Amino acid sequence: MGKNSAFSFYKIPLLISLTLGVVISALGVERDPLQISFIFVGTFLGAFVLDLEYVLNAIFVEPQKDFSKTLMAFIRHSDFANAIKHIQYHKDEIKEKSLNSALFQIVIALVSIFVVFSTRSYFPKALVLSTFANTMYVMFEYYYGNRLDEWFWTFKTKPGKQGFMIYVAALVFIFCYCLYIL
Repeated sequence: MGKNSAFSFYKIPLLISLTLGVVISALGVERDPLQISFIFVGTFLGAFVLDLEYVLNAIFVEPQKDFSKTLMAFIRHSDFANAIKHIQYHKDEIKEKSLNSALFQIVIALVSIFVVFSTRSYFPKALVLSTFANTMYVMFEYYYGNRLDEWFWTFKTKPGKQGFMIYVAALVFIFCYCLYIL
């Protein structure tokens, strides 16, 4: 499966999560070490939420496919490094993804607003905001890979370039608003 380590696939999502952890800690003016650790655990886990798509697909949607059987074998044998590599090398074979889509991104944006407003604990805030930030990163991977139709597969009408820029501006506004009300 190549020489890439499992970590190499998550460099940017983990960097996004680490940066967000620092920002949340600073904006929340948190001094309690336990709360700070909750922030970083939440942001760390948020970097991996979108890849749960492939595990859920292997268990519930297409368990008979070779991809699913191989992935589940890696997981059963606690070979998580090869499971991650397997996911990364074959992730484009799965079409119509539910977590890696604009629909999930809209839902997580709304959930982010709700969670930031409603809870005092930093763990759920960090988890949801990290997931939201990583959806934006993955969306740009689709954009630069000329695969936006796959990102917006749930919509009958796909946005044009101007519509996409408005969509991105709305997402950035929501994300910044969540950080503001944090």
